[in-house]
Amino acid sequence: MKIILQKESFLNSIKAVKGIVSTRGVQPILGAILIESVSSDRIKLTTTDLNLSISYTTKAEVEKEGKIAINAKVIEDIITKMPDKNITIELNVETNTIKIQSEKTKFEVISLNAEEFPNILNKKTDETGEEKTFEILTKDLNKAIKQTAFSAVQNEIGGVLTGICFNIEENTLEMVATDGNRLTRSRIPINSRNEAANFICSYRTLVEISKLISLVQDKNLKFTIKGNKIVFEFEDIIFQSGLIEGTYPKYQQLIPTNNEKIATIDRQKFIDSIDRVSVMVNNRTNIMKFNFENSMLEISTDTPEAGSAKETLDIDYSSDNLLIAFNYKYLLDCLRNISKTNVKVEMSTNLSAALIKPDDSDNNDEEDNYICLIMPVQVR
Repeated sequence: MKIILQKESFLNSIKAVKGIVSTRGVQPILGAILIESVSSDRIKLTTTDLNLSISYTTKAEVEKEGKIAINAKVIEDIITKMPDKNITIELNVETNTIKIQSEKTKFEVISLNAEEFPNILNKKTDETGEEKTFEILTKDLNKAIKQTAFSAVQNEIGGVLTGICFNIEENTLEMVATDGNRLTRSRIPINSRNEAANFICSYRTLVEISKLISLVQDKNLKFTIKGNKIVFEFEDIIFQSGLIEGTYPKYQQLIPTNNEKIATIDRQKFIDSIDRVSVMVNNRTNIMKFNFENSMLEISTDTPEAGSAKETLDIDYSSDNLLIAFNYKYLLDCLRNISKTNVKVEMSTNLSAALIKPDDSDNNDEEDNYICLIMPVQVR
């Protein structure tokens, strides 16, 4: 194999696929990038950890067809330090080495066996069920990922709560994540081709998809459900992931519909106030108190071993007084993923779930497209 390619495009393609490379070292080939020729002017880079797989097709001058497997970290480090010129990559079959050269800079790297690389993306699923394909704007999907994924449980023992629930009906995609203490829901338009679907996509999968969206220029992408797998397709990228099996909690029942105490608050001022008061918060509990009273919000925290902090904020609030406490980090996660100038905080009691949503007085449907539910902490 011998290929010539431009440094920047090659480095970008490496960065696109390296995120799912296995670092545990159980199988060295899973720490590699497979590079193979596709045509006289295209090559494909592929990585997999057996659950996630990604291939990226990019331009290159292919002088000799073939394929190579090389450690992902090694190739990224080499290409990063190469001059900003064309790079030649050539496999010497006799010595089993890969020569990487640009002008007067040359590296020789021991090749891994490309034949051992798992052929995950080309395997047919064992499922006999029909495939369902959907199309969506990349900006909409990326927004929904950022608005929901942070609420998922981010460890390997959380079961279905380590994923984000996708519920597709009537050209609307509803994405939901919860860790038991908070819940986020985002609704966005989707071309469902009159199909309905419900499945759970892993947190890690959606983080990688969000990274890919930021790297490409694609305005649209499509994804297909194939048995217990989901396949995302960009113009030059194919990303495949296993779905999380199990039943997601009936989250609709958790969302309150009778919260009558409503405060409208300037989002950025709210964030800034919380951020300042957090300097004195107990880092073990992250508890912050919020006292809603007569168009004012008093935000405070008291840590015996450190001190206290208090700040008052003008808000739109005319309901009964309410003192409620939250993990302030949950609030910030939510507020930072809302783009509207003002937010609504809807509450009932100091022990029942509060709803935070964008304030869009001219379009009530828009308000319901994104909600964040946070369970309060008991004030003692």
